[in-house]
Amino acid sequence: MKTMSPELAAWLRNRTDDSVTVKKLHGDVSGRLFWRVFSGDGTLILMDSGKIPVWPWIDIHELLTANGFRVPSIMEIDTRRGWVLHEDLGNCRLLDVDDTLYMKLLDEAVDIIIALQRRLDSRTCADSIAGRRSFTPAFFMAELENTLETLFFRLLKVPMDDLLELQKDMRRLCGSIDGSSVFVHRDFHSSNLMVVKDRLVMVDWQDARFGPPAYDAVSLLRDSYRDPGQTWEDKAKRFLISKGNMNMFQIARTACQRSLKAIGTFGFHYRKTGDTSYLGFIPRTFRYLADYARICPQLDDLVRRTYRLLDSHHGEIDLRDFRSANIPGVRGK
Repeated sequence: MKTMSPELAAWLRNRTDDSVTVKKLHGDVSGRLFWRVFSGDGTLILMDSGKIPVWPWIDIHELLTANGFRVPSIMEIDTRRGWVLHEDLGNCRLLDVDDTLYMKLLDEAVDIIIALQRRLDSRTCADSIAGRRSFTPAFFMAELENTLETLFFRLLKVPMDDLLELQKDMRRLCGSIDGSSVFVHRDFHSSNLMVVKDRLVMVDWQDARFGPPAYDAVSLLRDSYRDPGQTWEDKAKRFLISKGNMNMFQIARTACQRSLKAIGTFGFHYRKTGDTSYLGFIPRTFRYLADYARICPQLDDLVRRTYRLLDSHHGEIDLRDFRSANIPGVRGK
């Protein structure tokens, strides 16, 4: 337990036994720490949220559990110190399964999104933090400002005049996204869906809020970590049929914002950590934009301008080969 604070180690032993052993797991980008706990004949997961308040995670866990959604069971909580001991879901994510199971589970994942939106209406979520937070055009644009600054300005060295034109296109995009609002997990993708006995279990729901109905669907089907190929449009249409009052234009506009936001996040984490693995998700995500412009011609100017900037500017990183390569060039590496 040498990587664990003495206080946390004592807390854990008091809730298990003195013979307990732990293995530190890879944390997430938020800075939370995780350990697999070996106690008796079983294992548990210990989460230390550090300086990040844990109560939103607990609040939304209670909301999901009360409404019949599959999430890990909680054994012990110390809300003040941000410590949670919960069920171990194993190591297999939707990201990790073979193609056959992946395609089958994508359908289950779409069904989970549909169920989330049907069961967790504004009345059901009234007492949860998820029901008191929402996406707005200004919030969406703030996310894209990060992409403009981190990726285009600092990493690609795009001149300010070109950035101002792209900024105008992005503002139009954010203002065009569906204004209706439903429960949104916010990070519903293959890395946050655990596979347990060939069924999906959600994790990382702490940022849930209300937002566009297409948001979770495009997070899943235009996942930066794993591309389902052209079948994504068929599965998006199945989602649309369940809604009954949406179209592919709404899918494309929401997906465009989500993808551009994700690109900025990968760039930010690369600059923060120096870990080039984050850059490997950027080219694929940029390629997705062409699909959005094909589906929704309103996005054509934004996508054309974005691609022109990638083709003509490079600085610390080089994305001129983004159409064919998943690994950007990195200066000095």
